[in-house]
Amino acid sequence: MAENKKNRLVFAVIILFVFLLATCVTSKRDGCKCWDGTNSSATGRGACSHHGGVMYWTHKYWWE
Repeated sequence: MAENKKNRLVFAVIILFVFLLATCVTSKRDGCKCWDGTNSSATGRGACSHHGGVMYWTHKYWWE
């Protein structure tokens, strides 16, 4: 009986790991927030170059 519970727990952990891995791998850059507060749809080098640089990147995930 305890072996069955252990197998279910291992299976649940594996499923959770696969879900988290798929979520991280499939995200795409959607734009960024610049240090001066402006938003930009640029996703590559030079984004926010005249606004103090990139504060953080925004991402679009598969469920959006």
